[in-house]
Amino acid sequence: MTEHENREKLWELIKDVRFAMISHQTETHEIHAQPMTMLNSERMDEDQNVYFILKDTNDIVQAVEAGRNQLGLAFSKPSDDIYVSISAHGEISTDRALIDKLWNPWAENWFDGKDDPSVRVLVAKAVSAEYWNVTDNKVTHLLKVLKGNITGKTEEPDSEHKRLDL
Repeated sequence: MTEHENREKLWELIKDVRFAMISHQTETHEIHAQPMTMLNSERMDEDQNVYFILKDTNDIVQAVEAGRNQLGLAFSKPSDDIYVSISAHGEISTDRALIDKLWNPWAENWFDGKDDPSVRVLVAKAVSAEYWNVTDNKVTHLLKVLKGNITGKTEEPDSEHKRLDL
């Protein structure tokens, strides 16, 4: 697959998953993760970057601004057996036009409006990804598990697992 096709495949897997766990390195070199809401939409350059709004005091903002900008983004949609891990380089933006594009009613809960001086945008530029996508339907998957329990011979579900260089 070409890089463009890889990015399209990645977007197809995560576009309906609004929440991600974002991992970063702390100043004491520990790995810390926190949940964040992805703000991408079809009209943005989703094939290039993943966007999140955060406060300037957020640990991720502090890490990225201190040069610890390597991030891990984990997305999962267990109902569809989709799991995605993205390695990204983070950048922090205060671009008003970008904030306007991303702003939504949920952000109002965390800020005093989009002109709040503490609003920051995390721009996560994906560099590689890995995904697991079980392609068996739920009934087939269940039957394979039951068959394995009865016969003692496990049968792996049909699935797609790939690493993508972006």
